[in-house]
Amino acid sequence: MLTPIEITPEVIATAKRDAEERIAKSEVEIRVLVGVAEQNYAREIFDEVWPTDEGTQITANLLQAMVHNGTYLSGVFVEGQVVGAAFAFPSVDEEGRLHLHSHMAAVKENFRDRSIGSTLKWHQRAWALEHGYGVITWTFDPLVRRNARLNLVKLGVQVFDYFPDFYGDLPDALNVGDPTDRAMARWDLLSESTLAAAKFKNLEKLPDGIHVALSNKEGKPIQHGVELQTAQMLCYLPSDIIEIRSQDRALALEWRLALRAELLPRLDAGWHISGFTHDGAYVVTRETQG
Repeated sequence: MLTPIEITPEVIATAKRDAEERIAKSEVEIRVLVGVAEQNYAREIFDEVWPTDEGTQITANLLQAMVHNGTYLSGVFVEGQVVGAAFAFPSVDEEGRLHLHSHMAAVKENFRDRSIGSTLKWHQRAWALEHGYGVITWTFDPLVRRNARLNLVKLGVQVFDYFPDFYGDLPDALNVGDPTDRAMARWDLLSESTLAAAKFKNLEKLPDGIHVALSNKEGKPIQHGVELQTAQMLCYLPSDIIEIRSQDRALALEWRLALRAELLPRLDAGWHISGFTHDGAYVVTRETQG
């Protein structure tokens, strides 16, 4: 049985203001895409960011059917040119609660580092709340540092699940040949961490002497054998796993397996990723019994 979400008009209005503030700062236009012609703007973005020999990431007829039946699809425009897009569909968690699952969100390479990606997510949040969703989830490659920072710092998500090789072999140029391990972001749209991020605040406060389970030593992963009983620890990421993947597949795989070894058993045991440090490390926290 689905759990209904009751969201007040005041909450929706505030969420829209949060999104509009970021849209104005990023100097972009974001709008929901309606009809096949506009939906093809999003397909153009997805196929450019994830090129594949198979032709397209998602066919026009499937996208039209999903949008017609309540899927979120938006485009980001700069001076009339589409530069980003996001695609999310209704989903149900293991406890029967309805939420929105964001399957694709992408920005053209030349327009990155302008906070467009985070602005797009805040637009998605406002749309979700207006349509009765209290949670958005999505998968992301846990080795990609910029995505980790976006999700955990700029949005205030929490991460409770790690899935080894979640999608199997992917043929697109970004992922080919690499195990598709994914972390699952859970964005509680009205949580304390989300509301803090909406005000450009970060609640994460690290204790002195926090243990490092995985470090980055001259570009290579070093595991330190930190015990599961530790209350909190850090896992550092490579500076740019995409560049490493293009130049040294063996090192990329070494990073993949090292991070998997540190995160998978902890998240399976009830830990979660609660933050991301300024120097590139996950903050992994054990739930305390209260």
